[in-house]
Amino acid sequence: MASTAHALSDSQFESLKEKAVRAKAIAYCPYSNFRVGAAFLALDGSVITGGNIENASYPVGTCAERVALGKAVGLLLKEADD
Repeated sequence: MASTAHALSDSQFESLKEKAVRAKAIAYCPYSNFRVGAAFLALDGSVITGGNIENASYPVGTCAERVALGKAVGLLLKEADD
């Protein structure tokens, strides 16, 4: 049964959620020790993950979602070069 909040099946949602939780392992957060992970499901079915990156200058840190999106853009650019 798919949720009305998104177009994913329950099993797809749980799988994506688990990958986001596992992505917390790659977070770099030496100041807050607050790990955040994100996972995006691409149209081709692949999953792109990212973890937050902290900086000593608080506003310069990068959220997990932005890291994952940057990774996705990098992967697309790499595919375009191939």
